Amino acid sequence: MVVGILKVTVVAARHLKDKDLAGKSDPYVQVYLDEKHKQNTKVVGGSLDPTFNETFTFAVNGEDKLHLKVLDKDILDSDAIGSAKVSLHEVAEKGSWEGWVALPAWFGLTNSGEVHLQLHFTKA
Repeated sequence: MVVGILKVTVVAARHLKDKDLAGKSDPYVQVYLDEKHKQNTKVVGGSLDPTFNETFTFAVNGEDKLHLKVLDKDILDSDAIGSAKVSLHEVAEKGSWEGWVALPAWFGLTNSGEVHLQLHFTKA
């Protein structure tokens, strides 16, 4: 069972699919271990390759996956660009992990872009 403190840095995203009919998307990333405790990056206006450089801290109490969603902020609501899950087992064993996470689309045959994450885990 994974127990400890997880620091998640959302560095950037690239090659995001444009969900706006007029103009470019205004993306942000939502990260969470469970649905009740979601944290969001700032919205980056008019970019399909945004830079975020934002860090979030989570208490891990047995959760085994980090969830991330990339959304396009609109006036009334947000449209989903893509989502992915990252296993915490390797991060917990090694203490850290960094890489690009694909946002699968069309049953994994294509993707809706990628998100660059840095993860650091401290065991409790």
